[in-house]
Amino acid sequence: MRKTRKIICGILALGWLAAVAVAQLNVSSPSPVKDQASSSTGSAAPASAHYIGGNSSGNLGGIVACDNSTQIVMSTATTSQMVALVSGKSIYVCGFVISGGGATTAKLVYGTGSSCATGQVSLTPAFTLASATTVNLGGGLGYVMKAPSGNALCVTNSAAVTANVFIAYTQF
Repeated sequence: MRKTRKIICGILALGWLAAVAVAQLNVSSPSPVKDQASSSTGSAAPASAHYIGGNSSGNLGGIVACDNSTQIVMSTATTSQMVALVSGKSIYVCGFVISGGGATTAKLVYGTGSSCATGQVSLTPAFTLASATTVNLGGGLGYVMKAPSGNALCVTNSAAVTANVFIAYTQF
């Protein structure tokens, strides 16, 4: 009788433990936790914001996300402004596409004055284009080039043929 009672008590104890273990699996329903960096979309980044970063020349750098785009169709040999300068702000280009409609060279430059005429500096090499050729770089997250603070972004076309240019950028 004693042996039977011990076995029955042992089985009951195991059953009770199993019931407790199952109940513990569903003890809580976690809900999202907001931290100090919570902010509304479109507002300035708070000082306590958490950023996605990466190693940038040995230093921690934040990932730039481009939220603007512009395009231009050029058909003459000229330099045209794509993004106006804003004093104290840099232009970050996250991606671009340059498509040729004939034999020409095109490049992105920065500078001040009318169509970047003052202090013009190349951001890209002069890409040699032929009819239906395209050059593209970048994807919209993380910048591929930067125009220094207080400069405009422009594009040059070396011949009187069509060059289509699209850029994704942000400015801060």
